[in-house]
Amino acid sequence: MENREKKTLTGFCYWGGERKVNANGTFLYNGGMCVAVLLEEGSQLNELCEKVCGALHIIFEGKKFFYNTKRDKTKYVTLNDDNGVSMLFHLNEDDVDLFVEDLGQNNDPIRNTAYNSTRESMVIDNCSSPEGIRALPSSNQVSNSCSHEMGLVPYLPDNANEILTGKGQLFESPDLFKQSVLLFAASNKFSFTYLDNSRAYYRLVCKVAGCTWKLTAKCEGSSDLVRVIMLRNEHLHNAEDASNYKLTFRSKQVGLLFKNRIVDKPEYLPRDICNDFEHAFQCRLNYGQGWRAKEKAKEAITGPPSMTFHLVPWMCRRLVEAIPNTRAIWTSTDEGKFKQLFVSYGCSIAAFRSGYLRPVLKLDACFLTGYYRGQVLSASAHDADDGLYPLAYAIVSSENDEDWLWFLVNLKELLGGCQVVLVTDRNPSLLNCIIKVFGGDCNAWCLRHLKENFSKFASSKGLKAERRNTALKVVNDLAYARTEDSFKYHLGKLYGISPDLSKWVEDNNPKHWSNAFFPYKRWDKMYTNLAECFNSWILPLRDLDIIQFMTGHVSKTTELLLRKHTEVRKWKLPVGKEIEKEIKKSQEYARKFTHRNSSPTEFIVANDTRKLYAVKLIPRHCSCLAWQMSGIPCAHAARAIQSSGFSIYDMVDPFLKKEMQMAIYDNTMSPVPLHDMPSPSSFLAVNELNDNNVNNGVSCTDPFLHPPAVKRPAGRPKKRRIESQTQDKGTVFCSRCREPGHNRSTCQSAIPG
Repeated sequence: MENREKKTLTGFCYWGGERKVNANGTFLYNGGMCVAVLLEEGSQLNELCEKVCGALHIIFEGKKFFYNTKRDKTKYVTLNDDNGVSMLFHLNEDDVDLFVEDLGQNNDPIRNTAYNSTRESMVIDNCSSPEGIRALPSSNQVSNSCSHEMGLVPYLPDNANEILTGKGQLFESPDLFKQSVLLFAASNKFSFTYLDNSRAYYRLVCKVAGCTWKLTAKCEGSSDLVRVIMLRNEHLHNAEDASNYKLTFRSKQVGLLFKNRIVDKPEYLPRDICNDFEHAFQCRLNYGQGWRAKEKAKEAITGPPSMTFHLVPWMCRRLVEAIPNTRAIWTSTDEGKFKQLFVSYGCSIAAFRSGYLRPVLKLDACFLTGYYRGQVLSASAHDADDGLYPLAYAIVSSENDEDWLWFLVNLKELLGGCQVVLVTDRNPSLLNCIIKVFGGDCNAWCLRHLKENFSKFASSKGLKAERRNTALKVVNDLAYARTEDSFKYHLGKLYGISPDLSKWVEDNNPKHWSNAFFPYKRWDKMYTNLAECFNSWILPLRDLDIIQFMTGHVSKTTELLLRKHTEVRKWKLPVGKEIEKEIKKSQEYARKFTHRNSSPTEFIVANDTRKLYAVKLIPRHCSCLAWQMSGIPCAHAARAIQSSGFSIYDMVDPFLKKEMQMAIYDNTMSPVPLHDMPSPSSFLAVNELNDNNVNNGVSCTDPFLHPPAVKRPAGRPKKRRIESQTQDKGTVFCSRCREPGHNRSTCQSAIPG
């Protein structure tokens, strides 16, 4: 005998309301709630009832269960045993209505010639959602069921019924009125239409034929205030009307729901919009809809991308006013188009000029991915625990000579004559401009970029991977060489691998990248990885318009300084975690060393190869020069300190101690008020503006900036940076065979049975 496939029904489960049947046979369920569950044939009574009660979030004990049939929706059958469950599947196809009531409740369906109950009828959301179909709560249930949904719109209260309260309610603008009505309808699961839609008179009715819900309102005179004239908040819906309900939102309307969320968190993603919207309204958005909603929200905040540049002068003026000694300047072309922006906050300038930060700056650039593209130039410093401390940034068109020169001139002015070391990549424009502004001696090259160029050259000479990797290790030793003799020693090793590689090193200015020849204290900062940290730190802002970038950068910097200000007071040691790691490395290497005293503070230390080094605890000196160059006791010093009775933390350079970290982050950011930022409506479109005839509340001292002229580059825009050739990559392991070197989709290994 052939096995029959088990039947599955969609069960619409009702609870807490009243069953009614009109004279024409139409089924109604007043009030209460409804959920949808999947019922599988073969289920036992207890299993089915527990599933239904679980979906309704009610207790199983003391309940009775009814269902109707596809032939006659007015007939109700009681579920008493497992045979009754089998009959439920036999009498219905596709779906079934299940009713749950208390055992003592007398709720037989009553035939009515007219429906005049003041309780709201069931409205069912038929949008796709993981929770299925939901019912409109009665008035005494709304506050609990809609609180999360209301949280999406910060200007609305936590109760869905309080969005529209009735006669006399005022709204600040027609847009706010319409948005509130839309959210009220979405929260209460019904659709409406405008019979009149003008400032003089608004008249809205429910789309369901014969429904009594109605709202009228009008503007107060010539103002934007909208006053509700009448609200009849009663519905007449049957189950079919409720099941036909579909949520309808335009992308602009969804964007307005999340406008304030994006103001508070500019990095709020389209996927976050999709998830929160589904959680609130049980209706899925695809990624494209979420992306368009975010774009509309961004336009609502600062206007179209072309209009955001109008606010740059205002924003710069506000930063200077709010944060003392801040430097925020911009330039424009002769045609009035935006050209360059430079920002450095007064608190950051004060920390650097006061001598709390080591005089080493990492310079780098990263691309913007917004509508007008461009580049962000940045200067970052290390705090006392080698963390990121942003000093200045600029938004320019590209990494050209003009933009880098302008950035460096402004950077030098805010440094106040401090001698600094600038660690950079080997961008030609940047190198030329550093020579013009700071002189070439202070320019230290990033070792990673140097090794990438070296690796390319080695590959062009036919070196295989193993020999090339060996040569790269020698280049690393050349960079960290402390003396000229040490440099020559490692250069000889490289010559043995390939004379061409040795010549390449000599031709590429070792004075800019080797400790042996660099004239200033570099603090062993050989890489621009801190600048890469800055680029990652601002990653959520790089897709935003210029005003959102500026406000987002203010927020992120404020949060960073305040967080570090709090964290440093919780340090249990005189140094931070990163410096502690370096100290422990030195102590670990020192275990194999021996020493003998020359005086209470002077030692001779022999390493594992029996080479002798002179260590003087006062004034923090080792003949290997590593202690002097890094500020952290080297392994020889660590061995000497261990037998001296001194604390190793006292031997760390003051720039790396807790006291200096506290001094750095005592300079916190002053709050920047943005409540009175001009709205996009304060400006006219670029091609319609007439400065002489406009009176829009914007300061007459703020020039009008047009967006920059941008030529779109050929090809698809790049969203991800090109990875370094020398970057260490983690090993991929297959989740199927657990072997390295491939993933599950490409696995061809035989799995034993």
